[in-house]
Amino acid sequence: MEQDTHLTLQSIADLEQKTKSAIMRRAGKENWSYREITARGGTKREYSLYELPTDIQVLYNKVETEKQNSGIIKKDDQENTSDLPQQQQTKAAAKADLLRLYLKSVKNSGWGSKAKTRTSFMRAYNSGIAYPKLFNIIGKTHWKTIEGWKRLLQSSTDSFSLADRRGYTRKGQCILNDEQEKILLKCVLHPNRPKISEVIRMAKHIMHTKGISNGHSEATYRRWLKDWKKHNNHIWVFSREGAKPWNDKCARYIERDYSVINVGDILVADGHVLNFEILNPWTGKPKRMTMILWYDMKSSFPLGWEILPTENTQAIASALRRAIIRLGKYPKVAYLDNGKAFASRFFSNTDLEQEGFTGLFERLGIQTIFAWPYHAQSKTVERFFSTFSELERWCPSYVGTSIEKKPPRLMRGETLHRRVYEKSTQGKCITLEQAHRAIAAWFDEYAKRPQRGHLKGKSPVEIFLDGKGPGIDAAELRYLMMSMEIRTIRRNGIHFLGQNYYHPELYGRKHAVVIRYDLQDKSSILVFDKDGSYICEATPVEKIHPAAGILGNKKDQKKLKDQIELKRRLEKDASVLARNFLEEEVLPEHRKQLESIGVLPDPDKPKVKEPSQKAIELDEEKILAEVEAYKKENDQSEATDYWSDLQSMSEMDRYEKVLEAEIQGWMIPKQWAAFAKYYEQTTEYDRHADYWEEYKIKTTMMYQMEVTK
Repeated sequence: MEQDTHLTLQSIADLEQKTKSAIMRRAGKENWSYREITARGGTKREYSLYELPTDIQVLYNKVETEKQNSGIIKKDDQENTSDLPQQQQTKAAAKADLLRLYLKSVKNSGWGSKAKTRTSFMRAYNSGIAYPKLFNIIGKTHWKTIEGWKRLLQSSTDSFSLADRRGYTRKGQCILNDEQEKILLKCVLHPNRPKISEVIRMAKHIMHTKGISNGHSEATYRRWLKDWKKHNNHIWVFSREGAKPWNDKCARYIERDYSVINVGDILVADGHVLNFEILNPWTGKPKRMTMILWYDMKSSFPLGWEILPTENTQAIASALRRAIIRLGKYPKVAYLDNGKAFASRFFSNTDLEQEGFTGLFERLGIQTIFAWPYHAQSKTVERFFSTFSELERWCPSYVGTSIEKKPPRLMRGETLHRRVYEKSTQGKCITLEQAHRAIAAWFDEYAKRPQRGHLKGKSPVEIFLDGKGPGIDAAELRYLMMSMEIRTIRRNGIHFLGQNYYHPELYGRKHAVVIRYDLQDKSSILVFDKDGSYICEATPVEKIHPAAGILGNKKDQKKLKDQIELKRRLEKDASVLARNFLEEEVLPEHRKQLESIGVLPDPDKPKVKEPSQKAIELDEEKILAEVEAYKKENDQSEATDYWSDLQSMSEMDRYEKVLEAEIQGWMIPKQWAAFAKYYEQTTEYDRHADYWEEYKIKTTMMYQMEVTK
C-alpha cells in the first residue's frame, strides 16, 4: 500500500455507510486536514488515510482484507500478503473489527468515564457473549493489547499490519554466509550426536578462533539448522545415527503385494527376548528367556512358538513343527532372520546354515530364505513383537522393554515398591508352563482383533481359517522335527534332563546313541543307533523311597519289590545268556582254533564218565523217598504262603527262593531243605555254579548277614 494513500469524502462515506454531508460535518467539527486537487468540474478534497481518525483507518483495513479474501485486492497489497496463510489474514481482519468497536465505545464515553467504559467493554468481550464470532477467532485479550494494535496501525504502511507475521517475514531467506554454514554443519553432523545447544556453542567458538563473524543469535542458528534438516534429513540421520536408522527412517522400502500369496505359503521366524522373568527349570532361578515364533505372512497369524530356557538351536525346528501342525499343511517358504546375525543374538558361536536347518527344511519340501542383515522391514514379525509387549507389561515379573521403562521396583532407592512386589509375589516366579499358557491365551485374543493394512479390516483368524490346510500326520512330523542329541547308555539307561530314561532293550548296552525328544513332552524319548536303526522308546525311571520297607507306604514297597525282582531277573538272564553264549559260540570256536594249530586233547587220558540218565532218575527217586520219610517224621512244619508258591515255580527259581530264605536265617521246612540238597547234585546246578556262588555273596551283602553252610 502506498505511503500517501488518500480518500475522498465519497469513499469515506461509503466506508461509514453514511451520507456525504454527514462526513463533511464531522470533518469540519474534528478539523480533518485535507488537500485540494483539480478534477472535472472544479476541485475536490482528499484526506490522508493516516491523518484520519483511527476508527476510519480500522474500517478501511477491514474492507481491504475482505476484498483480498474475495480475490479483489490491489497488486501491491497482494505482494505484501502473499506469504501470509488464510488463517492469519482472517485473524487480522477480526483484530481490525475489535479495534474499531473498542475505539467507538471509548469515543462515545462521557467526560471522565473513559476508564470505566474501557473496563466494561473488555469485560463484555472476554465473556464471549457480546462478540462471540470475534472471540472465537481472537480469544481473550487485554485493552493494552488493543492499544498496541492502534499504535501499530498508525505507524504501518501495510493494511495487514495487524496480522501475526512471526515466521513469515523472512521466509526463504538465508542470513548465514557460506563459511558459517560449513562450520555449523561440521559440528552438527558429528557422529557423537551432540545437542543443538552444544553444536551452536562449539560453532561460535570456531568462528571466533578463525575471525569469522558470529554475531547471530542462538535462535537464528537453531532456525537455520531446523530448515536445513528438513531438506537434508537423509544426511542428518546417516551422519548422526548410522546406517540402520537411515535404512529404517529414510531409505525407500519395497512394498509387498500380499494378494499374490496364500495362507501358509510363507512363514516368518524370529526370536524375541521376553521382557519378563520365568523360572528356569534347569537352574531353579528366574531368567529372561527367548521366544522363537513362526508367523504366517499372509494372515499375520501367530502359529507355533517355543521358549528357550537355555541355548538350543533345535527350538527353531521345534517351533516350526508346532506351526505346521496348527497350519494343517507344509509351508512353501521358511523366512528366517540372517543366519549369523540371528544366531549371534540368541546362540553362541552358531551359524544356522551350518546347523543343518536348510537340509532339514528341504526334506519337508520347504525352501529357506534368509533376510538381509539389519533390515527390520523385511521381517513382518518385528511389528508383532512391539504389540506383544502388551502382554509382557501385565506379567508380575515384568522388567521393562527398555532401561527407561523399567518398573519402579527395579529402580535405585525404590525400597517400598520392592517390598510390595516381594509381598505380592511371595518370592515366587511364573513357571515355564504358566508362561506358555499366558502366551497362548494372548495369541488367541490377538488373532481376533480387526487390523488395517493388507488385512483391510479383517482379523487374522478370519484370513487364517479360510486358508488353513486339511491336516498332516503329526506322528511323522514329530519324528522329523524332534530335537536330537547324542547320549551314552549307562547302567541305569540314558541320563537326560536330570533323570534316567530306561527300557529293557537298553540292558547290556554301553555305547553312544542318538535320542530324539520334545521339550514339551518329557514322558519319553526315542532311542536310535548311530546308523539310524530304531532301538526303543525309553521312559523315566521311577525313584524308590530310601526306606520303603519301614517308612514307605504300600505303593513304595511294591515299587521296591518290582525293582528288586527286575534286577534279579536281569542278573540271572545275564549269567544264563553269557554261559549259553560261551557253550554255543565261544567254546566251539575255541576248539576249532585249537584243532587248526594241532593242539588236541590227550587221547590216552581217561575220561570222566558222566552219570547216566537212569542213574540220575534213581538218585532222584531216592532223594524224594528220603524227603517223604523226613516229612512224616517232622509234622511240626507248617506251609506258609511263601513256601506254597514254590510248587508252581521252575526248579531254578525254586532253589533261588530257598537259598534266599536260608541266607536270611529263616527256618527251612524239611521238604525244601531236601529239595535244595537234591538240586545241588543236578547238572543244571553244575552248569550255573559260578552264578550261584556270586548270588550267595550278593544276597548276603544285601541282607547284611553271614552265610552259614
